[in-house]
Amino acid sequence: MTNRRLWRVETYTMGSANGLAAIHGKEPLFSFGLISDVQYADIPDGRSFLGVPRYYRHSIVVLQRAVKEWNNSKRHKFVINFGDIVDGYCPKDQSLSTVKKLVDEFEMFNGPVYHLIGNHCLYNLPRSKLLPLLKIKSFESHAYYDFSPVPEYRFVVLDGYDISAIGWPQDHPKTFEALKFLREKNPNEDKNSPTGLVGLERRFLMFNGAIGKEQMEWLSSVLQEATKLKQKVVVCCHLPLDPGASSKEALLWNYAEVMNLIHKYTCVKLCLSGHDHKGGYSIDSHGVHHRVLEAALECPPGRDAFGYVDVYDDRISLYGTDRMQTTDMYFHPKADL
Repeated sequence: MTNRRLWRVETYTMGSANGLAAIHGKEPLFSFGLISDVQYADIPDGRSFLGVPRYYRHSIVVLQRAVKEWNNSKRHKFVINFGDIVDGYCPKDQSLSTVKKLVDEFEMFNGPVYHLIGNHCLYNLPRSKLLPLLKIKSFESHAYYDFSPVPEYRFVVLDGYDISAIGWPQDHPKTFEALKFLREKNPNEDKNSPTGLVGLERRFLMFNGAIGKEQMEWLSSVLQEATKLKQKVVVCCHLPLDPGASSKEALLWNYAEVMNLIHKYTCVKLCLSGHDHKGGYSIDSHGVHHRVLEAALECPPGRDAFGYVDVYDDRISLYGTDRMQTTDMYFHPKADL
């Protein structure tokens, strides 16, 4: 039985994380910065459908502080933005300039920046305009890709809006497929409403999406190659992949199908996501860690939500700032001793 005392979720400032690294007793293989759901817009503060305050203008300040911290550390190999760079309430005549403005802030980081797309990105710009701005080199406007920062690890970035009613042209086959799926799964006229949907059915909302057949085949091939190369894998997706770490309303439509594929391999150690702003953490039945990141958007003035990750052979340690929880995630068999 797993020794649950080893799965620690604690809160520290980024400055105090050096003490934890010292306790661990060895240097990480590499480190990287992360942030999610900035959702900036030059509009007054508002609230979510559930009444949670949203600080649209302040979120860019959170991003600026994050970039400053990451640069000051001088040791982060790259940064990952987990999606929703601009909010859907951004005036549409400002969408292009606002996305550019946020990309420019990320570009202030002294190193590579990897972007994921989220629903709010797609409310603002179609894929054809969005992906070049985010420097996502894609085939036929797909936003999934992988990279290997060191030989021991591979990052797999999934496109959670591959099958989606937003972002593709209205006459695109993927739009038709998504709308047909929603008509079958959600009887409400407003397809963003979960009214009457029970349990995990509540994920069948228009602001979510699914991973299509071609992307599933690609994912399988990448995991096969990673296994052959003895690489550990971190999966990144804007939409969460495990109900234990997320609200039911925020899950990828076909999360179970994706996780069934991932569970066929032992190389995937961690799935990182955004979208569900409150954040979350779980370990699934196969020992894969799931960490949903707290949103920068929900930080009032003076508060923060960003972090960095130290990656080791036997664990991945997320060190959060302020509202972002610090999470120590072990996966080496010896951790159970």
